[in-house]
Amino acid sequence: METYQDKKPEDIIKLWVEYFNSGNLKAIMDLYNNESILMPTFLPDILTSKDQISVYFEKVIANQVRVEIDHTQMLIKEISKSNYALTGSYIFTNKKDKNIKHQSRFTFLIDMLSSYPIKHHHSSKVVSKSESI
Repeated sequence: METYQDKKPEDIIKLWVEYFNSGNLKAIMDLYNNESILMPTFLPDILTSKDQISVYFEKVIANQVRVEIDHTQMLIKEISKSNYALTGSYIFTNKKDKNIKHQSRFTFLIDMLSSYPIKHHHSSKVVSKSESI
C-alpha cells in the first residue's frame, strides 16, 4: 500500500490523470478514500460509495474519455497540516464520440497522510457565456 507523505498534493492529481488516461481502474480507485464523495462531470448524481465511484469510472473508461489538466490554473490551499484543497480546470476529450471536448473544472480534497488520499472530488462542466447569469 502506497503512502503519499513524501509527495506534494499536486502529485496526487498527476497520478490521477495518469491512471485515468491509461484506463487503470484499480489504480484510480486506490486513490479514493473509503468515505470519498464524487460529484462527477458526466452524471447528475452524487456518488457516495467506492462501488458507485468504480462503476462511474468503468463507464468513463469504456467511452475512451481522456483528460488534460491546465496546471497553470491550479490553486492549492492548505486546509490543515495534511489536508489540501486543489482546484483548477481540465478538458475531457471523448475519443469514442468524435473527440468532443468538455471544458470542466475540479476540486479535490486530499489527505496526504492517508493511503487513499482523495476524500472528495467535485467535477463540473464549465458553463458557456450564454448560460452565465
